[in-house]
Amino acid sequence: MSAPQPHAKSYSTCVTDNRAMAERTQQFTWRSTAEDVLKDIDLTGKTALITGTNSGIGIETARSLALHGAHVVMANRNIPASEKLRDEIIAEKPDAKVDILPIELSSLKSVKKAAEEYIAKGWPLHLLILNAGVAKPLVDSTEDDLEATYAVNHVAHFYLTQLLLPKLKQSAPSRVVIVSSDLHSSTKIDVSLPVGEKIKILTPVAGTKEPGMFSFYAYSKLCNVLFAFALHRKVHQNGVNVYVVHPGVIKTGLVRGSGFLGKVFQFFGTPFFRSIEQGAATTVYCAADPELANVSGKYFENCWDDEKKLQKSLARDEALQDALWKHTEEFLRKFESSKM
Repeated sequence: MSAPQPHAKSYSTCVTDNRAMAERTQQFTWRSTAEDVLKDIDLTGKTALITGTNSGIGIETARSLALHGAHVVMANRNIPASEKLRDEIIAEKPDAKVDILPIELSSLKSVKKAAEEYIAKGWPLHLLILNAGVAKPLVDSTEDDLEATYAVNHVAHFYLTQLLLPKLKQSAPSRVVIVSSDLHSSTKIDVSLPVGEKIKILTPVAGTKEPGMFSFYAYSKLCNVLFAFALHRKVHQNGVNVYVVHPGVIKTGLVRGSGFLGKVFQFFGTPFFRSIEQGAATTVYCAADPELANVSGKYFENCWDDEKKLQKSLARDEALQDALWKHTEEFLRKFESSKM
């Protein structure tokens, strides 16, 4: 890969007026790669913390940002795999800045320790990319008495963001990119239900077995979207932009680990699968494209925010967003008080 050009676009370039905002045009398609998106963008001086870089699009997200000058901090539980990726990136770009932050997202204790370690390093935080996710967790429930998919995909990332929010504000302009899925629209939650009933469905506790893996995953992905939109409303005025993305369908472990139905989906869906290079494109677009300097609180797919596939009846319900936020905060306050 060639190095960024001398006249590369700066991350800090701003779109400053409504006329310029209206002139945004879609430059990329579902076939575009992360490298297509980052061409001529120089991220020197920017620090990115990325969860889940040991597989799938996380690998390409970390690699592409590092190759374009960002200081990349990879937050993973599998340290040997992280070291291998770090070494591969440095072999490709000897002056790349890559660090590893140990974290186990199924443990809130580990999440807190990782955030404290990050802060202790004194690093700024310009990009927080919440990429990690599970569809079929190794255990049904976590040590914190939560259903594992909900715990990893939502609660852990919510907690990590809260702990690092001062860093994001200090480093502004900064961005949070949350990787969700178009499966957020597959929860089958009746929009006419009271908000409290919707929250009960979205936030399963330890020991919950029904309605099953697919539903739990869909619930957690809707939680990602609700969290993103609520976070935007709370922090955008502080110079922190928030984006939530659907990366497309990538042939990763999330699909391979889905049993018989996953195998059928692989067989018939192969022509429509994206490579990890294509799957990472929307994430890095939201993380780095200068044209999004004044864009926040949007759902992105194929490097664009037309939101055609966003289930607005649930996702844009601010009462539901706030209820999920309050529910998660209350759980975390209990966790914090139990550790004192």
